Amino acid sequence: MATKKPSATSRRTIAKTGTTRNAEVEFGREICGVLDVAEQREWLVTNGIGGFASGTVSGNLTRRYHGLLVAALHPPVGRMQLVAKLDEIAHSVGADYALGTNRWASGAIEPQGYVHIESFQLDGTMPVWRFAICDALLEKRVWMRHGENTTYVQYTILRASQSLELELKALINYRDFHSNTHAGDWRMKIDAVKNGLQITAVEGAIPFYLLSASATVEPRHDWCRDFFLPLEKYRGLDDREDYLLAAVFPR
Repeated sequence: MATKKPSATSRRTIAKTGTTRNAEVEFGREICGVLDVAEQREWLVTNGIGGFASGTVSGNLTRRYHGLLVAALHPPVGRMQLVAKLDEIAHSVGADYALGTNRWASGAIEPQGYVHIESFQLDGTMPVWRFAICDALLEKRVWMRHGENTTYVQYTILRASQSLELELKALINYRDFHSNTHAGDWRMKIDAVKNGLQITAVEGAIPFYLLSASATVEPRHDWCRDFFLPLEKYRGLDDREDYLLAAVFPR
C-alpha cells in the first residue's frame, strides 16, 4: 500500500511450473507440521520506506506487529496495520482444505491449515510456502514493492492431477501497529473499484485497496472477534484482537 493508493494484492497463477530451490533457510514438515514450533519461526519483508509484512511459518498471527500490510502512511513513520492476513481454502475433488491457521481466545485452533504445509523457505528474503493438498502442490509467495506500501501475494500450482480452486478471505484492520483492535460496532466503508475493493476505515482515513488481477471479489463486513496473540500474553499485554472480514475472493 502507498500513501496515494495502498493495496494488498492476491494473484492466482493457474499453471504447472517449477522453480529452482536454493534457500539458506528451509523447513520441512518436522517444523511446519508442529504448531508450537512453526509459530515460533517468523518472517519479515520490507518496502524500504518503513512499511512491512510479517508473520509466522505456521500462518497464524502471534503478536500485534504481524500483518500482511503494515503501511508507513507518512514514511518512514505512521505505521498502521491495514491488512492482517489472507486465510485460504483450497477446493479439490469435492472436498475443502483450509490452509490458514488461527488461535482463538477460547483456546481453539481453527482452522489448522499448518498441517498442509509441506515446506517453508526463504527465496532470498521472500517467504515461500508449499502446501500439499491430495496429490497437488500449491506454492505461496509474499513480497512488497520497494518504495510503496504494496504487498503482493502470489499462488502457483506446481503439481495437480485434479482441478484445484482457491478461495481467499481477506481480514483487515486500521490501527497503529503498537495497538490492538476491539471493534465494538465499528463499520468501515467498502466500495467496489476495478479489480477489487477500496476500504475507508473511518471518515478522513487514507483509503486502501484489496485487488486481484485475475479473481472476482465479494465484499463482506463481518467482524471476527477474539483472535489470540500468544506472544502478547507472554509480554503481559492485551492478547486479543478483532479483524474485519472485508472481502472474499471466491473460487
